[in-house]
Amino acid sequence: MGHTWSEYVAPETTPLRDKPSQFEPHFGFTTERREKKMIASLAEMESAKVPLDARDFCTHMLLNLRGCIRDHFPFNHHCHHEREEYYECQYHDYLDRMKDYEREKRLLHRRHQLRQGGAPNAEEGTIGA
Repeated sequence: MGHTWSEYVAPETTPLRDKPSQFEPHFGFTTERREKKMIASLAEMESAKVPLDARDFCTHMLLNLRGCIRDHFPFNHHCHHEREEYYECQYHDYLDRMKDYEREKRLLHRRHQLRQGGAPNAEEGTIGA
């Protein structure tokens, strides 16, 4: 079932794409989760003219790749290692976002079931509760 359809059919259990998580980041985990940090600074991204849609947690690898391509032009095949690192970072960032979405969806479904059952701890783990 598509996300738009899920928003229409079951809005109480579907995470909103443009809103932050409604739950504590560490709720449901026994250990602390690793916090993602931006390595490339805003000044570096602006000076390299990185487009807005490419400014993510893998931007520092994109800058390395662009530097390698610039240094080895026209022999861009020398930058295979940097390109693979960048693509792998993009893939892992995608997986992290999908896992966070699925976690949010499961927690919303859990909260909805607890509310229907009248459980007193239905709001457990939510931000602001």
